[in-house]
Amino acid sequence: MDAMTLEERIECAARELVDRARGIGLTLATAESCTAGLVAARIADIPGASDVLRGGAVTYCDAVKRRVLGVSEDTLRLHSAVSDPCAREMAVGARGLFEADMAVSLTGYAGPGGGTLDDPAGTVYIGLADGRGATCARCSFEGSRNDVRAHAALCALQMLLKRCDDM
Repeated sequence: MDAMTLEERIECAARELVDRARGIGLTLATAESCTAGLVAARIADIPGASDVLRGGAVTYCDAVKRRVLGVSEDTLRLHSAVSDPCAREMAVGARGLFEADMAVSLTGYAGPGGGTLDDPAGTVYIGLADGRGATCARCSFEGSRNDVRAHAALCALQMLLKRCDDM
C-alpha cells in the first residue's frame, strides 16, 4: 500500500475532525496568518462542515490581528506577531469572535525569506483555545513555502483532533 500524500493526509484529518466535532456537538473557528485560510478551507471542503465551522479570519497584518482578534499591542511589540503569546491571543480572539467552542490559530514564517535567528523560516506557532484556556505549539517545517503552509495546516488539524479526543 502506498503512503498517503500530504494532501491526502490533510483531507483525511479534516474529514475526521468534522465527523468527530459533529459527533460531540463542537463548533470550530480559525485565525490564520501564514496559512491565509488554508485550515478553514480544508475543513470547509468536507461535506457537513457547516455543522461545525463557525468562521475563520485571515489576519495577515498586525493591525488586523489587533482590531479583529484583539491581540494586544504589547504582545506584538514585546514578542512579535510570530510568537507563542500572539498565537494564543489569536486563538482566544477567534473563539470569541465566532462564538466557537474551540479555535485554532497559525502565525509564522512560511519562507523562503523572513524569520529570525530564534525563529527561522519554517517556524510556525499554532495556538488552540477552548473553554479550558489556550495552549500553543512551536513547530518547525522544511520545504517550500507551500510545503510549510501545508504541514502547518495538517498539524493544526491534528491538534484540533487531539483536543476533541480530550472532550
